[in-house]
Amino acid sequence: MENSRYNAFAAPTATAPAVGAPLLPRVMRPAPVAQSTTAWVAPTIATVLAAILTFIGVFTLGFAVMATDSCGPDNCSSDITVPLGLMGYGLYASPFVTPVALITAWALPWRPGWAAARRWAAAVAVLPGLTTVTGLFLLLTLGG
Repeated sequence: MENSRYNAFAAPTATAPAVGAPLLPRVMRPAPVAQSTTAWVAPTIATVLAAILTFIGVFTLGFAVMATDSCGPDNCSSDITVPLGLMGYGLYASPFVTPVALITAWALPWRPGWAAARRWAAAVAVLPGLTTVTGLFLLLTLGG
């Protein structure tokens, strides 16, 4: 028996099963789904920026309307009315666009494949506040 290739008393190897072992397939657990460790960054930045920009927009639009006091709302130049309109549009869109986009950015699956969609939703959440602050910048540079 020493010269034979198969030794029944040897320990089982990776290629040969033990003698008498059932030849059933092994049931493997599914591989865990990879979670992105930086999935929270874009929604957090968008939430903070949206809150700050919306606060700045509401505060400044309340005072910026007084820019038309000297000329009346109908006789002002477009250097003043266009930025005020832009600020108003951004502020009117903010309660509708920002919460939906932020909820979407936070609710998307935290897997690496959803990173681009999460970033887009975060960028859309910041747009109304950014529009309002852009209108303020234009008002200060063009209409001042």
